[in-house]
Amino acid sequence: MLSRITQIRNKLKKLDIDALFTTSQPNVSYLTGFAGLSPNEREGFLLVTQKTSHLFTFPTYFQLYCQGGDGFKTLEITRGFRLKDHLAAIIDKEKIKTIGYESENLTVAELESLKKKTAVSWRKTEKVVENLRMIKDKTEITKINKAAEITDQAFDFIKTKIKKGVTEKELALELEFFLKKSAGDIAFSPIVAFNQNAAIPHYHPAHDHPPAGGLTTKSLILMDFGAKYEGYCADMTRVIFFGKLPEKQIKAYEIVLKAQIKALANIKMGMKATQVDMIARDYIKSHGFVPYPHGLGHGVGLSIHEDPRIKQGSKNLLTENMVFTVEPGIYLPGQYGIRIEDLVLLKKDGIEILSKTTKEISII
Repeated sequence: MLSRITQIRNKLKKLDIDALFTTSQPNVSYLTGFAGLSPNEREGFLLVTQKTSHLFTFPTYFQLYCQGGDGFKTLEITRGFRLKDHLAAIIDKEKIKTIGYESENLTVAELESLKKKTAVSWRKTEKVVENLRMIKDKTEITKINKAAEITDQAFDFIKTKIKKGVTEKELALELEFFLKKSAGDIAFSPIVAFNQNAAIPHYHPAHDHPPAGGLTTKSLILMDFGAKYEGYCADMTRVIFFGKLPEKQIKAYEIVLKAQIKALANIKMGMKATQVDMIARDYIKSHGFVPYPHGLGHGVGLSIHEDPRIKQGSKNLLTENMVFTVEPGIYLPGQYGIRIEDLVLLKKDGIEILSKTTKEISII
């Protein structure tokens, strides 16, 4: 972790900022190695200065992290010595004048409170840590690979549970249990969508959605899910046909698959992320379908959605050791939706597809 903190210090020098106050939980995890922090809570804060680094956490978590780590110490936030007291002590000792805050994470109320309680200038920063997180190191790649492997295993498992009458919710719960049992956690709540529900990209499965009585023959099943292994995520989407479906759906599947193959074949280092998106988008459009309403893909790591963003208007350039998804789709509201998603690693000589599950048309 010390090498990551050193990179932050080098960036702070360029920005002419004395310290960085990190509130984004994935960023705190990245700089400390503590993967147990919840991304939706304020369980830990990190202050990186040119001399020291401190993780601040509460009594409910302090025993987990009290030993500190490579390049930082852990301090406990208590009723008697609050976060503002820790910050004030470090500011005074190190003569800190300016502290950068994460503008995309800190709330207005939190910033105003910090300004009132500390005698420093708070300066807005953007993506200081996130830009480092885009490039994965060997340890991160190993963990993401393991998460992808378990995700593939989950697909083999869930196929054995598909039968007439099963509900979307039942399949989603089966996936969640398998992923948590095998990997320790899920990257996100699994999406299982039948027929017209698959036309909603981020659909939430429920017992009371059609078809009534659960799965029926001649149905399309879209499943989007991923394991989280030691804090690192995977993401994959596959479509299964339960019984013989109309030829138009088979044709739409083939178009989505070819769009993805074309995009994957053209990915290379130095390429603009938006260019990759346009390859798949234009192919789908050329066949008379409205292109997908989301980006072609997104970075995956400690968070399920992070930079780089493979979408229209993205300013990201693709470079070595980025991990991201490629997931074109066709969505016809009220009818059906098809999305095929793989997780890929960009190398010097091309991409490695981490999702190994077949994309050939699967009919059960």
